[in-house]
Amino acid sequence: MIAANLARIRSRMEAASREAGRTDLPRLVGVTKMRTVEEIRSLVNAGVHHLGENRWEEWEGKRNALEEIISWHFIGAIQGRALRKHYRPLFRVDSLDNLSHARLLSERAASEGLKQAVLLEANILRNPGRSGFLPEELEKGVESVSSLEGLDIRGLLVMGPIPDPSDRQDRTRKVFEEAREWWIRLQEHWPFLVELSMGMSEDFEEGIRCGATEVRIGRLLFEEGIV
Repeated sequence: MIAANLARIRSRMEAASREAGRTDLPRLVGVTKMRTVEEIRSLVNAGVHHLGENRWEEWEGKRNALEEIISWHFIGAIQGRALRKHYRPLFRVDSLDNLSHARLLSERAASEGLKQAVLLEANILRNPGRSGFLPEELEKGVESVSSLEGLDIRGLLVMGPIPDPSDRQDRTRKVFEEAREWWIRLQEHWPFLVELSMGMSEDFEEGIRCGATEVRIGRLLFEEGIV
């Protein structure tokens, strides 16, 4: 089932890329929160090697249980206590949401003798209930994070609006288009910001049409009959 779901998702990704006039295909990050080791192993065997987890403790257990070659992304809310206890070097921390967490992560990474790759989480919706840097804070955020010894900032992560069947596509497109505009503006000063992680199971095609370099997909990969 997982392999069949993946094939259908890749077909949809290719179609969305063609619609946007793109010749590239974004990276697919499989979101594995709440999934078993057996399910994850099946996904890796089907060809997805970039995986995202949203809790440090859960990632640590799965990392220890899986021998497969996996590029792990942390995509959840960062909590200082869990970060101090469970952080180990991984492919990338995609949800860096404030400068306090950036400094702590930099210290932890530097103590391991490395520069941890990160994305800044951009709160394009300006929703006070969501974490991340507001659009007008992004330039200062990039400047500050890029100066930290233990971090290597690579781009932005963006969340779309909560799905609403009545107007989802229009609202999502506006948010994603604004995110792309901020990303391009930032690249004028910081050309190393090459990643725009944007789009999930509900809206990944719109993310691709709006320029996402990677999408984060979970339930469509693992559940039957919904792709």
